[in-house]
Amino acid sequence: MEEQNLTSRQLQAAATKNKIYQASIELMEKEGYDNIKIEDICKKAEVSIGSFYNYFKSKNDILVEIFKRADDYFKNEVLHNLKCDNSINEIIMFFVYYAKYDEYVGVDTMKQLYGPNNKMFITKGRYMQEVLKNIILKGQEKGQISTDMTADEINNYLFVAARGIAYDWCIHDGTYDLKKFMEKYLERLVPIFKP
Repeated sequence: MEEQNLTSRQLQAAATKNKIYQASIELMEKEGYDNIKIEDICKKAEVSIGSFYNYFKSKNDILVEIFKRADDYFKNEVLHNLKCDNSINEIIMFFVYYAKYDEYVGVDTMKQLYGPNNKMFITKGRYMQEVLKNIILKGQEKGQISTDMTADEINNYLFVAARGIAYDWCIHDGTYDLKKFMEKYLERLVPIFKP
């Protein structure tokens, strides 16, 4: 649904949900996920606890919302900016944007996502994954990327590496530039998929 087609009530609801989300992210970065309560989020967002539960079933749903917003980020911002001279460079740029989003979310919040119970990373069919898969498929069609592995296999291989880099950044408490590290790492890794 496009923004201009939304009623004032729907716009207000979206604004309230975003206010709760932003307050949650700020508190997670400052206090850590385990140290905040729904009451803290509501106080910061200046909403009632009932309002929180209108938009999120639990505090964990804030983490799920991060993934939804990541997919929106790839749909609305990244996809249109991934115009490179070849598919190899496009893949590298894709993961620089991936790192940029992780930095935007923040290291303390990202640490909460890297638990063994979080299956959102491996949920199939997410928009972000489809963007990368399409880059790989186009590269295979153009002869820029090997067909020794399927696009899905390459996609998975690259995401495992990128998540590993993001995890390393988290365990180092965000002490290095994730975008630069991701770019250098992928510049070395991605060429293994050249034909």
